Amino acid sequence: MRNLIIAILLFASPCLYAQNQPTFEQALQAAKNGDSSAYGWIGCFYYGGEGVARNFSEAIKWFKKAAENGDSGCYAYLGSSYFELQNYQEAIIWLEKAANNGDTRVYGVLGASYMQLKQYSEAIPWLKKAVDNNEIQAFYWLGIYYIIQQNDQEAYKWMKKAADSNIPAAYGHLGNMYLNGKGTSINKNEAFKWIKKSAENGIYDSFGILGWLFYNGDGTQTNIQEAYKWAKLGIEKDVPLSMCLLSRMYEEGKGVSKDTIKSFEWLKKAAEKGYIDAYLQLGTRYEDGFGTLRNIKEAITWYQKAYDSRDSEAPGFLCMAYYKEGNYTEARRWAEIVISQNKDIFIGYRTLARLYMYGYGVEKDKTKAFKLMSKAIDEAKKAGGSMPNTLDLEGELYLADNNISKAREIYNTVIKETPEFYAQTETRLSKYMKEHKGGDVDFEMPIASNINDKTFAVIIANEKYQMEKPVEFATNDGKVFMEYCKKTLGLPEKNVHYIADATLNNIKYEVKWLQNVIAVYNGEAKVIFYYAGHGIPDEKNKSAYLLPIDGYGSDAATGYALENLYKALGSLPSKSVTIFLDACFSGAKRDGDMLASARGVAIKTRPTAPIGNMVVFTAAQGDETAYPYKEQEHGLFTYYLLKKLQETKGNVTLGELGDYIKTQVKRQSIVTNGKLQSPTIIATSSVGNDWKSWKLNQ
Repeated sequence: MRNLIIAILLFASPCLYAQNQPTFEQALQAAKNGDSSAYGWIGCFYYGGEGVARNFSEAIKWFKKAAENGDSGCYAYLGSSYFELQNYQEAIIWLEKAANNGDTRVYGVLGASYMQLKQYSEAIPWLKKAVDNNEIQAFYWLGIYYIIQQNDQEAYKWMKKAADSNIPAAYGHLGNMYLNGKGTSINKNEAFKWIKKSAENGIYDSFGILGWLFYNGDGTQTNIQEAYKWAKLGIEKDVPLSMCLLSRMYEEGKGVSKDTIKSFEWLKKAAEKGYIDAYLQLGTRYEDGFGTLRNIKEAITWYQKAYDSRDSEAPGFLCMAYYKEGNYTEARRWAEIVISQNKDIFIGYRTLARLYMYGYGVEKDKTKAFKLMSKAIDEAKKAGGSMPNTLDLEGELYLADNNISKAREIYNTVIKETPEFYAQTETRLSKYMKEHKGGDVDFEMPIASNINDKTFAVIIANEKYQMEKPVEFATNDGKVFMEYCKKTLGLPEKNVHYIADATLNNIKYEVKWLQNVIAVYNGEAKVIFYYAGHGIPDEKNKSAYLLPIDGYGSDAATGYALENLYKALGSLPSKSVTIFLDACFSGAKRDGDMLASARGVAIKTRPTAPIGNMVVFTAAQGDETAYPYKEQEHGLFTYYLLKKLQETKGNVTLGELGDYIKTQVKRQSIVTNGKLQSPTIIATSSVGNDWKSWKLNQ
C-alpha cells in the first residue's frame, strides 16, 4: 500500500512563510502575467493541496519552472514529489541537489528513495544523518532496512521508535513483531493494540491481520462480527489476507453460511493477487477437490508457483502430487529435492519407499523400500511425532509384502495414537483393513527362538477363480499361515513360497521346486504343503483334485490330482511331508452350495493314499463341506490350525494338533452351520504312529 511508503515530508516553502501570502488564484494570475516568483507558489499549492486538489505531477511542472528560474529552494519539493510518484531515480537527483545546497530536511526521504531502489549501502548513511537531524521518518526506514536484513533486534528498536513517534506506517510492523516474537517476546495484547491502531489509521494491509486477530481471539476477545467487518473492508481495498479470512469463514461457517465453493473462490482470488501464502492452500483444494473439482494438474501448477516464490514446503507437496498423478519420474525427482533441502525429509523418503515397493518408475526393490521407510519414520519422529500418514504407509508396505499381521498391527497403532486420521482419510491400508477385519489369530503371532532352515513350505491360496465362485477368505488363510511359518515355525523367508490364485502351471512349478529341494537334502528336508481353495471330484473314478483358478469344477482334467501331489512329494526321500488341505472334494463351495459348473449333489470321493513319510490333514470328509468361519475371516479348518500354533507358540506335536483341530472344527461347525464338518488325518503306514510326535517347528 502507498501508505507504507509515503515520504512524510511536506516542506514549507520559504514563500509560504512570507507575509502577504497569495491565494492559488492570485499566484496563477501572477504567473500568467510573467511573474516567475509565482512558479514556486503554484508548485507548493499543488504539492500541499491548498486551494486546489493535490497533484504531484502539476507540482513538478511548476517547481521545474521555478528551478529553471534559479529557485533552488524548490529542489527538495521536486525530489519529494517524484518520491510520491514512485519515480525514485528522479527523486534522488533533485534531493541530492537539495542536500548539496545544505538542505538538511531531505536526508530522510533521500535515504528512503535509495531504500526503494534496494540500494541499501547508499540509503543507510542518509538515514543515519536524518536520525542525527531528528527526522523521525528515518526511524521507520531504518526499521524497514533491518527487517530486510533479518536483524530482528534492530528492526524492533527502530520500529518502536517510529511507532512511539506517531508514524502510522510503523504501527502494523511493530504489531507483527509482537505477534510473531520478532526482536521481542510474543505479546498478543500489544500486537492487537498496534495492529488495530494501524488499521484505524487507514493502513490497508492491517485490515486483514486485525480481522484474523478478532477471528481467533488473539490479544482480544473473539468477535466474529468485527472479524467480518475488517475482512470486508480489506476486500474493498484488494487486501489478499482479508480474502483468505473470508475464505476461512465460509469454510467453517462462522459469521457466514458454510459454503465450500465460496471459500474456494475467495482463496483463489487471494492467490491470483499474488498472495504467496495462499498458493499451497489453493493447491490442496484442487488436489482434494474441496470446493471445486479435483484437478491434480492445477494443484501442481499452484505448488510450482509456491516453489518459485521460495516456499520451502512446496517440494513436499509437489512430490506427493506428482505421485498421485502417476508421474513417477517427477515424483522421484521432487522426493530427492525434498531430501536434499533438509526440510520435510520424511516426505521424500516416504515417497521413494512407495516407488521402490511397487516398482513405479524404478526397479522394484522391497528391501530398499523398507530401508527408506525406516528413514522416513526416523525423520518423522525428529519432526515431532510418528506422523500418522508415515506410519500408514509403513503398514501399506507390509500389506504389499503380504505381511498382514504386521500391517494390521501398524493400522491399530495409528488408530490408537491418532483416532481421527482414518475418519478423515481413506488409504490403501485402511480400505483393506475395513474390508478384511481379520481374526484373533492374525495378530500377536509368537516368534520362534530357533531357525528351522531345513523345512520348506509351499502355500497356495486360491480365492479369485476365473470360472467359479470365489473361496471366501482363502487369501487371508494363505497369507496368515505363511506368516506363522516364518515367525512361529522359524522358517527362513527364502524357504517359504506363497502363491495367491495359482494356475495349474503355478501349482506344478511349486511342486517341482519342492521335489528339487527334497532331492538335494538327502533325507534331511522337511516339507509343508498348504492349500486353501476349491477341491473337485472326478465323477467317474471319485478321485480328488485341487482346482487351479483357471480350472473348471466340472472337468477334472483341468485340476491337479491329489494322487499326483502325493506321488511327487512322497516318492523322494524326506524327513517328513505334512500336507494341509482346507478344501472339500465333493463339488461344494465353502458356503455349502455347489460349484457353478459342478453337479447339484455332493460326491463322496474315495480316499487318496499318501506316500512316503507323509501325513495329510484335510478340512472335511467325503461329501462334507469345508465351511468358513466368517467371524474370524478364515476357513474353519485353517482358523483352528492357526489357533493351536498361536496358543502353543508352534511347539505342538502333530498328534496334539490333529486332535485339537478335529474336536474344535466339529463343535464350531455344528454350532455355527448346523452341519457336521469332520477334519481327517491320514498318514502312510510306513510311519505308523510316529507322525503324532512330529513337530513343525523342529
